[in-house]
Amino acid sequence: MHRIITKIEPKENLLVEAVFADGEIVSFDVKSMLEKHPVFRALEDRELFNNVKIDGIGYGVSWNDELDLSSDGIYLRGKHIGKTDPDARIMLGQTIMEAREEKNMSQRELSRNSGVMQAEISKIEQGKGNPTVSTLQKLAKSLGRTMASLFL
Repeated sequence: MHRIITKIEPKENLLVEAVFADGEIVSFDVKSMLEKHPVFRALEDRELFNNVKIDGIGYGVSWNDELDLSSDGIYLRGKHIGKTDPDARIMLGQTIMEAREEKNMSQRELSRNSGVMQAEISKIEQGKGNPTVSTLQKLAKSLGRTMASLFL
């Protein structure tokens, strides 16, 4: 399972603060990368450092094409400093994706079985969808689950 970053904020002293979909708040010291990977020395330029962005759906962060960090690396090697409410849409999407993968189903197969468009399933799994109760019921049934289990 990949951990998904929902918010990233540059801080003083080359620290970044990441909020993850599960609500965990992690501080990561980018200085730890400077000696191991000299390319990261470019981040001593505060303007570049402040331009940190979340990649794609949150599997990492980047500053440019050469400077990036994985979400798992930040989560595992960073300092856990607190917790906030989890992002419900991302958590729901991850649960649906994991349930689908447990059944060895592709999004296309889930779409055929449930009657939910593949594009909608993709959005839901990325935490970008806003599914109706009816859609969730169809997905849960096709995955052999109850709708309530999608929220646990």
